[in-house]
Amino acid sequence: MPRAPVQRRSKDKKRKLIVAGMKLFSDKGFHKTNISEIAEKAGVSVGSFYGYFEDKKDLLIEVSQAYGNSIIKGIYENIADEAPISKDSTTIIEFLVNSAKQAHMLSTELHREMLALKNREPEMAKLDKRITESFQDGIEAILKKCGSRITVKNTTTAAKLVAGAIEETMHRCYIEKLEETAEPMLSELVKMCTWYLFKPTD
Repeated sequence: MPRAPVQRRSKDKKRKLIVAGMKLFSDKGFHKTNISEIAEKAGVSVGSFYGYFEDKKDLLIEVSQAYGNSIIKGIYENIADEAPISKDSTTIIEFLVNSAKQAHMLSTELHREMLALKNREPEMAKLDKRITESFQDGIEAILKKCGSRITVKNTTTAAKLVAGAIEETMHRCYIEKLEETAEPMLSELVKMCTWYLFKPTD
């Protein structure tokens, strides 16, 4: 059973392993990275690795938690404050789409592995839900700021629908490696969301 780090030195070792895992999983992918490489990059022994993690998948779960938190704290929690509310509706929707693109492009490899784990690991399912809800909350806050400019009456439901459409498009374009279709798909996505949410005159 891996130990919970208590002393500062012990916590620092675990942090280095998580940072090394995040870097290698992002660069090479989970399956092409081995524990020896992770330990070497972290500057610790392989034995130390097993002192903190049961196996490579155990590390991936911790790495995914850190990665997911960076999306929530670094992007989605700020979108309502950073949104160009005073601009036209198309610009607002483009901002939402670009924010989601930024979240998915931080590391497509990690994002791919995180999504693959969510159906098998309860903690990953919870993390995925937190990320989605953070995005939905940000969209709803933006819609409320837009006031009479929007046509939808239920902003909570509208935010869920728009977040779902944007997330699915991001997965198609970037997680499933269909980048060549991204530009036309994102263009149509912006048009669709703008038409659904805003009055034609906006």
